[in-house]
Amino acid sequence: MKKYFSIGEMSKLHNISVETLRHYDRFGILKPEYINENTGYRYYSTKSFIKIYLIKQCKAIGLSLEEIKEIINDYTSLDSILNIIKNQKEIIDKKIIELNSIKNSIENLEGSIEEALHVGINEPFIKHNPKRIMKKYNYTHRYTEEFEMQLRKSLLEIEKEYNNFNSKIAFETSLKELVENNNVIHTKTMIGLDCTLSEDEEPVVVLPEGDYITFYFDDNFYDNKKYYNKVLEYINNNKIDVIGEFYEIHEMTRVSKDGETKSLAKIEILIR
Repeated sequence: MKKYFSIGEMSKLHNISVETLRHYDRFGILKPEYINENTGYRYYSTKSFIKIYLIKQCKAIGLSLEEIKEIINDYTSLDSILNIIKNQKEIIDKKIIELNSIKNSIENLEGSIEEALHVGINEPFIKHNPKRIMKKYNYTHRYTEEFEMQLRKSLLEIEKEYNNFNSKIAFETSLKELVENNNVIHTKTMIGLDCTLSEDEEPVVVLPEGDYITFYFDDNFYDNKKYYNKVLEYINNNKIDVIGEFYEIHEMTRVSKDGETKSLAKIEILIR
């Protein structure tokens, strides 16, 4: 006599939930051998074992139920199966690139937070940086609605062009204005990417390799002026010869449930 298995038995035998088996039935990729008309119970035979194994194999490589259904319906065509597998391999390759990019972003952020905690927030120190290249934008009227709209547009363009989701917003700030007028005046807006940019990808700003006075602060970015003055005080007290402008680079911005913002950022300036 032919052996039949209830849906509960199939669930235990193959480590698949009862609801998943019902879903496979509704989707048309794993029909029961028969359904009891009186009870509505589903029953399966050993024929379903191979099909479940196939479905598990396909799920393991990330195929959708629609693709699995296509393989089952066209099971004699190796060409069809090969095309589906090749397509899935391309999708996985793209995901690997995306995941590596995400991992790189996490490691960069992790390094910045660890560095800030190690040297101390609000404590100036000297750090050697490699050459860095950032995208340059000419809108500089920070804290305005127009600026926010332009910035969001630029971030979206970078996301699409470079597949970059963890950009660092940065500003070039005039040393002369701070020294002569005690004003924080931004002369450029910049966006730093986790991927490497070329100097040929105009417009860009090149931050030269060298030793930089570096100062981390963790505060509302509207209150940055006092931190610029602390850096300037450190320069004057230690009679350090600097060159170029300040760079204010935001590592991570947080928002509370009440909408209050706080940003881990650093101010840098190159030592001559």
